[in-house]
Amino acid sequence: MLFTKDASDSISTLGEIALIQQIRRWLGSVSPPAPAGIGDDCAVLDPLPKGHAILTTDSISYGQHFDDRVSANHAGAKLIKRNLSDIAAMGGMPGAAVLALLSGPDLSVRWLQNFFAGIRHACEHYALPLVGGDISTLLPGHFSAVLTLTGTALSPRLRSAAQLGDMLYVTGSLGGSMLGKHYSFKPRLAEGQWLSTRSDCHAMMDLSDGLGKDLQSLLPGDACAQLKLDQIPVANAAIKIAMDSGREVMEHVFCDGEDYELLFSMDATIDPSGFKNAWRQRFPETPLSCIGSIQAGPSTWPYLDAHTQKALPWTHGFEHWK
Repeated sequence: MLFTKDASDSISTLGEIALIQQIRRWLGSVSPPAPAGIGDDCAVLDPLPKGHAILTTDSISYGQHFDDRVSANHAGAKLIKRNLSDIAAMGGMPGAAVLALLSGPDLSVRWLQNFFAGIRHACEHYALPLVGGDISTLLPGHFSAVLTLTGTALSPRLRSAAQLGDMLYVTGSLGGSMLGKHYSFKPRLAEGQWLSTRSDCHAMMDLSDGLGKDLQSLLPGDACAQLKLDQIPVANAAIKIAMDSGREVMEHVFCDGEDYELLFSMDATIDPSGFKNAWRQRFPETPLSCIGSIQAGPSTWPYLDAHTQKALPWTHGFEHWK
């Protein structure tokens, strides 16, 4: 459990200085020595290689992004991977990270150790150094962690670069993330980096809030997405959740969120078969689906069924405070 009534297991017993020392030990080689890591007011990093500097930040909070059904290890790994998914969407390479930890005094030290084990394992897997951060106090029963991650991208892929006529693609499958994918996903770093080398890939983003909400930010003005519903990859988890919720499977596919797949647009002149063959050779374990195209259309409704030209109702996803 995150929070404890055992005073000997609470972070309040350790205090800030001892806790920072513990965190440094828990992170091991992931936390380099000063001046490249913990020890100074800022970490001193190596000069950037050729390319653009990119920067992202994301957080997890108890009760919002995870609960007691998710292990501390998986919660820590999720924090790292959420940020890596943003880097992947830009076609970037991750760099150094800093972590802000905000917690009530009753947080369990044993839980926190496992949380940092998840962070360490994810950082080791993706060769990501965690170079510093901050600790702050919250009221009892509260916990949040915020990661800020640097990176580099030779040719960043922007959402605003999508064009009329572009074909729309997604990786993986969509919907039902609450049955486990919301923490067990793999950020599509290699896929994003490869796509960023192709001039025919115009725009890219990761699907964190759901296809229904996220795709709208990729569409140019006065454009709509004509979507082929039979080509949208449905996760088995979406089918299972729909059986319990009584709602349509497609509502879960569009609106559940936390898929952490890539959504990207390709120039209309590409050979779809040739592109898919190149993809399979490069990423044989990552499914790829062409789900439709960007076309001129009514700005009052973002999505149309490509076969019937009827408006599709699933236009929302996760949104804070709603």
